[in-house]
Amino acid sequence: MAIKSYVLTQDYSAPYVMITGLPHNPQQIKVKKFRKGDIVQGEMKHANNNPAFVLVQGNLVFPLEVLKELVTKAIIEDYDVPLHESTLTDVSEPKKTPLLKSSNPKVNYIDSMIIGTIIGLGAVYIANKQGWIAESDNKHYMYGAIIGAVGAAYLVYRHRENVSSKKFNVKSKE
Repeated sequence: MAIKSYVLTQDYSAPYVMITGLPHNPQQIKVKKFRKGDIVQGEMKHANNNPAFVLVQGNLVFPLEVLKELVTKAIIEDYDVPLHESTLTDVSEPKKTPLLKSSNPKVNYIDSMIIGTIIGLGAVYIANKQGWIAESDNKHYMYGAIIGAVGAAYLVYRHRENVSSKKFNVKSKE
């Protein structure tokens, strides 16, 4: 069943049962109060193929007399153009160009970590050859590889495209 939004047309107190788990007081009947104009999301239940009540949050029963279904409609600026002929255009801030061009973010992170590891190893090798590191040790190469991989993954994280924050506008084709 579909969950829909409903608005309350009057104040209503919805009773529900709370099980306490205590043997001397096994159940409590409590009431949750709602005010006129509150919006709730629930599922319409039917009896004998007729709407009977709305079930909200899985255990609150609302009669149909206190609810009205909330209907939303899309607002379109140019109503002469049918919606199937329109296109979505991006109106968000300018796109950030990702460092790596793959569509899969995991591949981008792995590629950046490999490149960062190579750069970190190269930096430690150059530091050894220049004499900037007093004694040569394999742990310096390991630290350089780890720091390079983490740094590169952080750069990819900072410059990735955030698809969920894009905003779209409807414009017609001309």
